[in-house]
Amino acid sequence: MKHKIIIDTDPGIDDAMAIAYAVAHPDIELLALTTIFGNVRTHEATRNALALLEHWGVAADVAEGETAPLSMPANEPSYLVHGSNGFGEVDIPASTRTKHALDAADYIIEASKRYPGEIIVCAVGPLTNLARLLERDPDVVSRLKAVIVMGGAVHRKGNVTPVAEANFWNDPDAADAVLAARWPLVLAPLDCTMPVVFTPDFMQSVAKENPALGTPLAAMAEFYARFYRSHLGIGGCVPHDVMALSWLTVPGAFRLQKGALAVVTDGPAIGQTLFQPGGTQSRARCFDGRPDHMVMVDTDPDMFLADYMMVMTRHAG
Repeated sequence: MKHKIIIDTDPGIDDAMAIAYAVAHPDIELLALTTIFGNVRTHEATRNALALLEHWGVAADVAEGETAPLSMPANEPSYLVHGSNGFGEVDIPASTRTKHALDAADYIIEASKRYPGEIIVCAVGPLTNLARLLERDPDVVSRLKAVIVMGGAVHRKGNVTPVAEANFWNDPDAADAVLAARWPLVLAPLDCTMPVVFTPDFMQSVAKENPALGTPLAAMAEFYARFYRSHLGIGGCVPHDVMALSWLTVPGAFRLQKGALAVVTDGPAIGQTLFQPGGTQSRARCFDGRPDHMVMVDTDPDMFLADYMMVMTRHAG
């Protein structure tokens, strides 16, 4: 049976890479994209989600989400990293379709009731929509099959501050609430994303094997790679958001640790991920009563890259 997926997203170049993978994978049924601020503003994320789906001929729904964090002012979008349109200045024509009548949280609630025990939410942006979901319907934790979150940095340094990863930094209160909830959650932090690099040659190969999906991705990746080269000295770009889907389809590519998680919500370490390995104790009260979740702490890059190329190639065939 196919994985029934809702991707909560702020597209975003690496978001587009993840959405393309979901579209291409034979074992994924993409039900919807729910949108959030982060790489771009929420209305821009909705525009981008609709544009990608129409460009690739995909009938999934788009439900618009929250426009600001739970309790703090919104940070500026990541235009420096993703370009002013979120796609590295690559033009994806605007869609003639419209967003769903329900907002993101209500859409997920309705879907979880329609398919109890079947829906997997892959959250690859700030977690404000998921925090609202928990507020509106606490029982949703028992109806979702899984929640996979791309965010945080457990054993690695951050990418927007020395300790904070961008998605958690953009709404730390929401991230903390989502990690405290007792749903089947897997975290894909920078620990598992940073070892993987999509080089220019790799992206050109994706475009050659699958022109429809790969050509716009390769063009976006050129912009994305310029940021990585100038800021981190990396010869390519990191496909962070794909990890949330790859956990479902190629779990052998990842090394896991289990433990309780929390997020710092104020002060100079705001957005930092805190991790207490399962079976250990500390005097930190922030973990009291929290469930252990699975954390992807490392990746086999060769296995991951081979899977991405195989999925994109198979779809083209």
